[in-house]
Amino acid sequence: MKRLIWMMALVCVSMLGMAQTNKIAQNKTTAVKKTVVTTAQKKEAPKPAATDKKPAAEDKKATAAAQTAVPAPVCGYFCNPPLPYLPPKLDILFIGNSFSIDTSAALPEILNSLGIANVNVYVLYKGGCSMKQHYEYYKSGEKVYELHRFNIVGTQLLEKATSINDVMRRYPYDIVVFQQYSLESGDYNTYEPYLAKLIQAYNITKISSRTTFAFNETWAYASNYKSLSKYKTQVNMWKNICNAIRKMKNNTGIDVIIPCGTAVQNARNVPALNIDNELTRDGLHINLYAGRYLLACTFFESIIAPCLNRSVRDDITIYGKGSDTGQVNNSNRRILQNCARLAVANNYEISEFAGQ
Repeated sequence: MKRLIWMMALVCVSMLGMAQTNKIAQNKTTAVKKTVVTTAQKKEAPKPAATDKKPAAEDKKATAAAQTAVPAPVCGYFCNPPLPYLPPKLDILFIGNSFSIDTSAALPEILNSLGIANVNVYVLYKGGCSMKQHYEYYKSGEKVYELHRFNIVGTQLLEKATSINDVMRRYPYDIVVFQQYSLESGDYNTYEPYLAKLIQAYNITKISSRTTFAFNETWAYASNYKSLSKYKTQVNMWKNICNAIRKMKNNTGIDVIIPCGTAVQNARNVPALNIDNELTRDGLHINLYAGRYLLACTFFESIIAPCLNRSVRDDITIYGKGSDTGQVNNSNRRILQNCARLAVANNYEISEFAGQ
């Protein structure tokens, strides 16, 4: 009996020892796990804040770039209404400067040759006027403009002193053409917010029920003109103008472009048309005959042709006298027409077919 009691006590002591041993082992395992977790956490911990210098520098660069970027459209932008088709009368307002006169001057010759009597182009003229200045003159209401009209009858000076406000509400215009001052035409930053504000001003002033907006792309200066230094070269000036027009088109919805600049570059690549000072009479204004006829063809093909379903190829104008530099006649008329039509087909590319 004593022996049995002794053996049971020995078993109990043995079992108690095993329990304590297991507990110690568990505590060691837990400690090892904690050590592993702590080590992993240390490995995954972010580096000190001093390593964030590069992202901070990148943020500064991004901020600087945003400050110098082209400003976002401010207001007044829209889906441009399509050009009218076969209207009984077509009235066009050109808000511009001397380059607008150059673009429109030969239109009466073409209209007369084609027998088109229902088109009137009104040019609001102020020499060297930029879109910023047009906007400021609208706000002030100053009568600093001349108003010219071009139609089948010819060219008429309607007023010597009028305001942009008065002319905007004068007629129910079907189309309004904007244009930037030539020296600033290659810098899109000079377009806004003034173009948006002029569109707003017209929309609250107009008497027409609907208006399509268009934009005239000006041409690069002659290679030896002093102000060309801003753009380095003639070709670079033309490319800058094209890029600015492309941005304007994307940001505003004005998808009707009169690509006079590209038409002029097309013509400059044709030896037979290399007259005057690279088709200019003073380095910037276009030649009075071949040059102005080229611009009028570009205007006609961009706007009047699709509205009236007519083509400038039917024109047989003789423009200027035989003694005039750049007279338009049977030897060069078709080439000038082609330079214009190719520019309308592709606003931003000099065509290899310009001399045909």
